Amino acid sequence: MKDKQVRIQNTVEIIEDREDAVWSMDKNYGLTAFNQSFEERFKKEFQQDIQKGMDLRPFYKKGIFFGACGKGCEKALNRYATTSKNTIVEEDHTHVHEFSFQPYIAASGEVIGCCIWQKDITKNVENVLRLEESERKYMEAQEITDVGHWNWDMAKNEITWSDQLFRIFGQVPEEFEATYEALMKIIHPEDREAFNEDVERCIKEGIPHDIVHKIIVNGGEVKHVHQKGRVYYDYGGKPFRMSGTTQDVTKDILANHQIVQQNKELEHFIHIISHNLRGPISNLLMLSKIYEWGKDEGNDDLVKKIEHTTEKLDETIKDLNFSLSLKNATKEQFREIDLQTVMEDLDGLLSEDIANSGAKIKTNFSEAPSILGLKSYVVNILYNLVLNAIKYRAEERKPVIELTTTKTDSHVILTVSDNGIGIELTPEKEKKIFDMYGRLSSATGGKGLGLYLVKTQVEAMNGKITVSSEKEIGSTFTLYFEI
Repeated sequence: MKDKQVRIQNTVEIIEDREDAVWSMDKNYGLTAFNQSFEERFKKEFQQDIQKGMDLRPFYKKGIFFGACGKGCEKALNRYATTSKNTIVEEDHTHVHEFSFQPYIAASGEVIGCCIWQKDITKNVENVLRLEESERKYMEAQEITDVGHWNWDMAKNEITWSDQLFRIFGQVPEEFEATYEALMKIIHPEDREAFNEDVERCIKEGIPHDIVHKIIVNGGEVKHVHQKGRVYYDYGGKPFRMSGTTQDVTKDILANHQIVQQNKELEHFIHIISHNLRGPISNLLMLSKIYEWGKDEGNDDLVKKIEHTTEKLDETIKDLNFSLSLKNATKEQFREIDLQTVMEDLDGLLSEDIANSGAKIKTNFSEAPSILGLKSYVVNILYNLVLNAIKYRAEERKPVIELTTTKTDSHVILTVSDNGIGIELTPEKEKKIFDMYGRLSSATGGKGLGLYLVKTQVEAMNGKITVSSEKEIGSTFTLYFEI
């Protein structure tokens, strides 16, 4: 028995320099061996010195740190190795301690005592909790955005899906074995070839996998998904793994289809209405031309009002048809447009306005001398912007209009700035400026169609336009055109 106690003492001393508290006791709960950490813990909790042979049972009962030891030691003395956790607050911090209870069994089979090993596992528990919280947030984000994650092990031909991806594809995790062949059966037959080609191109050329395609789920339901991913290669340049995301974009696709259809129906409706109205309008205008003026002053006034209203209606219908025709431009029609040539055209169109206003037009196209688009559109865009700058000039100074270009990796940026009256520009006013019949100011005449046509033509060339303005300082229109 004495030899066994020596071996136990030697075992405890091996871990003397550890922060974990380790001690052993005999079957009567008498302390037989301990390390320094146990001694420090004991003194801290009970404020008394420790002695070998002392009965540990009363200390287990009243202890906080050692409170989990009573039941654990009892099980160990009954031949059951076990562990338990004890959570306590120390110095305003919560700590989690794990206690392991291991029985000592003699060669005869008799239990002669047990060894207890305490570990502070607070950091491990916190790491697990952080990991669980991170996983929970990740799963919530996938569910909210309807995005699932996937990973394809090419060597094993095994595909791992997140829970959200199983929901998107209408599959049950325990019942569906995700392989490339199984995935191909879910993809709509019309899109399988395109999907395969995109994956093969991604693997061969190392470009991102990015495709929107249809899938068939739940016995016939068609969904649209946006799939993105990339390939990973080993040191030898051989592809071994591919991972990415899949998002359910069915609602967006159907909404876009509906918008396109509604736009087509609206255009068709406008064409029909304008066609049906053009005949009666022409007749009314013709009747006003053959009307015998001067016989009846009252009738003359009435016919004049009818003529004026009819002309306005005729102009409105022409504007609608013109704005619709602008939206039918295609990229195949685009050409490189030299901006200096456009300015030469503007000089001819605006020569009278420039002369009457004393306007000075400055240009600097050195950084980007041309843009990609349709020349007639570009001429009309700059015509309206320069004409507006002249119209809305300040009375106390002559108008100065500056046109400059800059260039980024993706766009040519054209700015048209003036020193006119400007306006206090709120976000709401900025939107209305580009509306049909919206106007920059009520101080001058005009229908306000110019800026609507400008915006329509800019967008027809895949561009965008913004405006900034300050009252009594001037306005700046910034146009972005794709390279």
